[in-house]
Parts: sequence; structure tokens; C-alpha cells
Amino acid sequence: MAKPIPRIGSRRNGRIGSRKSARRIPKGVIHVQASFNNTIVTVTDVRGRVVSWSSAGTCGFRGTRRGTPFAAQTAAGNAIRTVVDQGMQRAEVMIKGPGLGRDAALRAIRRSGILLSFVRDVTPMPHNGCRPPKKDVYRNKLLDNKRLCYGRFILSPLIKGQADTIVHEILMNLKEIVLRSNLYGTCGAFICARGPGYVTAQDIISPPSVEIVDNTQHIARLTEPIDLCIGLQIERNRGYRYSIKRPNNFQDGSYPIDAVFMPVRKCES
Repeated sequence: MAKPIPRIGSRRNGRIGSRKSARRIPKGVIHVQASFNNTIVTVTDVRGRVVSWSSAGTCGFRGTRRGTPFAAQTAAGNAIRTVVDQGMQRAEVMIKGPGLGRDAALRAIRRSGILLSFVRDVTPMPHNGCRPPKKDVYRNKLLDNKRLCYGRFILSPLIKGQADTIVHEILMNLKEIVLRSNLYGTCGAFICARGPGYVTAQDIISPPSVEIVDNTQHIARLTEPIDLCIGLQIERNRGYRYSIKRPNNFQDGSYPIDAVFMPVRKCES
């Protein structure tokens, strides 16, 4: 019985055909990419085809050891060993990155016996600064339009007790006004001013028996052409009366003010 003739190059019997010999590369380019976490060494021919490569990670280094100079030296030695066997004699070196393995990889390449034509640093450098952030068009429109940044509120009608916070500043300014009189008892006075402008103690219309010591005392500021009318009752008496004790003859809408005497002017904690 005739035996079957085995096929040349079949997977069952193994590859028997002639194997191509390794390429001879007399000249090439060595690329060294050194980062803070790893160092990659790639060897190509003059056309850019990769012949051999190695990295600190493939050499067995893990964690922070991949960025050390010793790891870069080991990776460069493994990548150069293959191309030296293929007859590489001259090479160009391109170094990229700010890693610690830059110099160690270059020293390993020089000790391999390959003649270096030149060494070039191709690390990219910023030339025009960082890209500015994208402008918020909607926010810029809000800033440009003054109407959208301005608000006016009208509080009315106010029930009993709600106007206390509004007139608090006016009451504090009225409290600083110093009056002088020789008559005891209560007398009336009033303030009538129209804005816009500043309202001071000079705008107080008082009887001749009452003298205002400082006419420049600030009371309020009117920003709109409105009228401000305030009725005052001035009383001279003895002793010191707290405004918390509201007199019985005070009606709704009136606010008692203490005397100008203040035992404590400033308190710091």
C-alpha cells in the first residue's frame, strides 16, 4: 500500500520550508520616551518600521520602580541587544519626555557600541501658553446688560412690626443728633425733604427754643425724586429713659428714641 506523501509546510508535520533570514539593518533610529511612570525604548529603521522595542514594565519593574533610571537602563539594553545582532552600526537618537530615565537610557545606548550620528531632544514645549477657558456667553450677556443686574423691590402694605427693619438706620442716625434747649416739656418738629439728595439735621424744622448742635449730621439718602416727611416729638426731661419702655401715649407708627448718652460706645470680643 502506498504511503501518503506529507505536505511541505503543514502544521501537523511542522514548517519544513526555507525560513527567511533576519533583516540586516546597518542604520536606524532609536526613540526614547521617558515619562515619570515609565520609559519606553523603540528602535526603527530609516523608514520608520519598528524593529525592536522594550519598556520598564516589560522588563519586570512594577509600581514606582518603572520610573527609575535603572529600569530605563535595563529597557534600553534589551531593545538594543536585538538590533545589534541584526548588524546595526549607526543610529540616531530621539529623546522625548522629562522622566528620570533619559540620561540612563542614553548611557546604555552609548555602551552598546552603536555609533550615534546625533542626539536630539524632541520634548514638546509650550510656546503660547495654555488655552484660555471657554467664554460663558450667557454670563457675559448678563454682565453687559445692566437691567438684568438691577432689581427694585416695593414693600407694601406693611403690617404692624414689619417696618422696624426698614427704618432702623434712620432711627440710629436720628439718635446721634444732639439738641439743646432751656425749656422742659414736649415740643413738635418735623423733617420735610425731597430727593434725590442727602437728608441731614439741617432739614429739621424745629421751634426757636430748640437748637441743633451739629447741622451736618447724616439722616438718610434719597436716590429717587420722592418726598420724605417725618414728624418728631422732642422732650426734655431728667434721667435716662430706655426706648424699650414704650410710653402709653405713643400711637402706632411712632418709634421712641433713647437719649444721645450711650454708656458703651465700642465693644470688642
